[in-house]
Amino acid sequence: MTGIVLAGGKSQRMGEGKASLKIGGKQVIELILEKLRVTFDNVLIVGNSNFIYPLSQVRVLADAILGKGPLGGIYTGLLNSKSEYNFFCACDMPFLNVDLLKFIISEIDGSDAVIPMVRGFVEPLHAIYSKKCLPAIKNCLESEDLRIKSFFCKVKCKYIPENKIKRYDPSLLSFLNLNTPQAVELIKGLSPG
Repeated sequence: MTGIVLAGGKSQRMGEGKASLKIGGKQVIELILEKLRVTFDNVLIVGNSNFIYPLSQVRVLADAILGKGPLGGIYTGLLNSKSEYNFFCACDMPFLNVDLLKFIISEIDGSDAVIPMVRGFVEPLHAIYSKKCLPAIKNCLESEDLRIKSFFCKVKCKYIPENKIKRYDPSLLSFLNLNTPQAVELIKGLSPG
């Protein structure tokens, strides 16, 4: 299985590249990659060409179709991955939980997608997608329906309820993302260990 980080966003609310922000002396992208490397056989980054990654051992892919947001990033990752199943996360989620990742993997059970539900909402950028999702995603991209959840009704999805997620991540920190400078200030005292 492959772990894929989506790092192609414009960071408009943040004002700077979120992947290069530092927490405890490490870039957020480094913290994410550390967790992915101990969980997955392969790791990829789908990112825009403006971002310089100091991580030469990780393959960085440009979007296959430009300007399609995170859905386009998922499409690019699935096209380029050698794995049938792939875990996708955003580049601003420094608190990934390895035990939770292993649990989500264990829930695949023949599904095309395994998606956590947190606070009543799907978490599409902390989810597993199989290559079987490619035709449905391509259809959404071609029709300019760029919401990730748009293709869920066209594939076999398994949703993981919050009560099961909390067994591994009681505070749901895995789903905390750094969208604003205020969010960064909030997490400075937290350890991404």
